[in-house]
Amino acid sequence: MTEQVNFQYVDTKKEGTHSVELCRGEINGARPVHHKIVAGDSLTFEANVGYYHILILLEGNAVFATDGKEYSFDGRTTFVSDPKKELVVKADADTRILEIQWDEEEGDEADLKEYKTVFPVIVPYQESIQYIDPNKSEKTISRMMIPHEIIPRFTIGSVESYGYDLVRPHAHPMLDQFFYSFAENDMEVIIDDGKYNMKGDAIIHIPLGSNHGAEVTDDRHMHYMWVDFMPDKEAGLKRLNFSHRPTGTVRDFANEDKTR
Repeated sequence: MTEQVNFQYVDTKKEGTHSVELCRGEINGARPVHHKIVAGDSLTFEANVGYYHILILLEGNAVFATDGKEYSFDGRTTFVSDPKKELVVKADADTRILEIQWDEEEGDEADLKEYKTVFPVIVPYQESIQYIDPNKSEKTISRMMIPHEIIPRFTIGSVESYGYDLVRPHAHPMLDQFFYSFAENDMEVIIDDGKYNMKGDAIIHIPLGSNHGAEVTDDRHMHYMWVDFMPDKEAGLKRLNFSHRPTGTVRDFANEDKTR
């Protein structure tokens, strides 16, 4: 059994514009940072710093300005700016952003060319590609917020359901991973032989190679992001190509019976 499970919760009540690094040093080359930007304030993400700025707008209303263009968002959106271009985010309302700083590596330029990646990468949450994999039930809605051949050695997505549902425990030693829970989340994370309650605005590093899953009971809402990094790119892509298969459909629990 895993000896220690550490959830780090974000203090969403903290006032003022500020940034907090999460899970410091837990995955090599990756730094999750929670940003709060008060209405009227702005935050600059510098260019040419050696890592990608992968931003998930969690809540709020903001304008993202980069490379001479502006983009306005008022709902959950994933945004990845060109690492060679400065990005400024100005909040029109109090805004919260989860940033994943992911170190660039030699060979990334070739991968970006092969993937035909065009920056900025913009994916409104409800337009994310939905997929199914062998570890989830047909009830679960799974989304690829950034598919695995867009940013080198990286992918991010989400899992959503209501009780009862189960993400069957599984292991993937070729993928290192964080879970980050949306504000409405209330579920059990399964790690090896233990179950641990995870509520909203929390992050956890899933121990590499552990047998892990998630469970939701009663009428509770399971809604979390998984953030995957590939220490072994080829093995990681092989696993993801096998397990994340697009459904070609767009489902939303707002239009479905959550108890079925």
